[in-house]
Amino acid sequence: MLDRGRIAKRLLDLERYSSRLEKIAPASFEKYMEAGHELKAAVERYLQLISDIELDISLLVYKGMELSLAGDETSLLERLQGVLGKKVIEEVRPRRTLRNKLVHAYSDESYDEDAFAQAHDLRDIVEFEKAVKRQLGKKRA
Repeated sequence: MLDRGRIAKRLLDLERYSSRLEKIAPASFEKYMEAGHELKAAVERYLQLISDIELDISLLVYKGMELSLAGDETSLLERLQGVLGKKVIEEVRPRRTLRNKLVHAYSDESYDEDAFAQAHDLRDIVEFEKAVKRQLGKKRA
């Protein structure tokens, strides 16, 4: 059974961090590159939090639907494609990749470009929220 209360709370967290990110993200990549370290760190932190919340919600949906056991994050996301939609899950993956780069301090040339691109276009987060809310709205079995 879906834990609707916990999922709803995490969706509110997702909306709050997305809104904060939208307010601070520079309008252009050039402005992002010129921004001080503090702004870049804030953008990266919000992206990390958003990614972690998306995974938390995915786990709650997965557990609530009592799908077969997934071995790791990748297989979890693959199994949720049929529930939340392939396009929605495909949009979660790049943020998970960036999140891992941020958390584990991997060095990569596309790091700044990835962070800016994800901070500047948050439509995929809205689609993720809609897909989860559709699941919450379904009749209980």
